[in-house]
Amino acid sequence: MGITGIMQRALSGAWLRHELLANNVANSETPGYKAERLDFEDYLREAIQPRLRLAATNPLHVQKGYPGTAAVTLDRSSVTPDGNSVDIDREMAEVSANALYYTAVSRQLIAQFSLLRKAITEGRR
Repeated sequence: MGITGIMQRALSGAWLRHELLANNVANSETPGYKAERLDFEDYLREAIQPRLRLAATNPLHVQKGYPGTAAVTLDRSSVTPDGNSVDIDREMAEVSANALYYTAVSRQLIAQFSLLRKAITEGRR
């Protein structure tokens, strides 16, 4: 997988993380709601260094997820007395950090495409 593919996966992961964070913020006052967390660093690491996967030759074979997915987990800790695990300050800080990450990766991807365009056109527009 080339650098553009890795950056595209990074953007996809950041987008999914943003959706989960937005959902957490929207449910910050819902009793019993458990915040969802996304750790797509493993997903990105797998894109860079793919591992050998065993073939499932029978539909009854147990699979540990499927390739190319990010793991979403529930935060089981309880922050409020009603069982809600959303800490709104933490969520907003993560939204901000994720937005900065997404912007940085998208700018790098744009720069990569600009270099490719220049190479293809030999510097002509």
